[in-house]
Amino acid sequence: MTNKNATKADSSSALNTQKDNNKKTIKIPTKLELCLQELLIRGDAGLAELEALNSYGDTCLHSTISTLANSKGLIFKRVPEKHTHQRGGVTRFTRYSLFNGEEKVKAKMLLNHYRTMRYSKVAA
Repeated sequence: MTNKNATKADSSSALNTQKDNNKKTIKIPTKLELCLQELLIRGDAGLAELEALNSYGDTCLHSTISTLANSKGLIFKRVPEKHTHQRGGVTRFTRYSLFNGEEKVKAKMLLNHYRTMRYSKVAA
């Protein structure tokens, strides 16, 4: 029995790609790339989990920051924050920002590396 409403699978359905108006395939930015971009835009104000969720859909900012710190060598400031939710209770989040100017330069270099890799794979 076949489901007539099911979307037909094709070779591109599992790829992380999209097409622009010129019919070129463009790889979608990774979560690490989106996080780095947001951290650089926000500067010293930093980024908390609810903001990451709202900005680019990251539901595990702490894991993304952990990857950037432990695997990519970036150093972050971590500031605990209280947040009052809609029912009046208090929960805690951590606000992350790049530690200093040197870390911002490293983050820009890493972001540019990810962008270069994403576009070079499309051209290949």
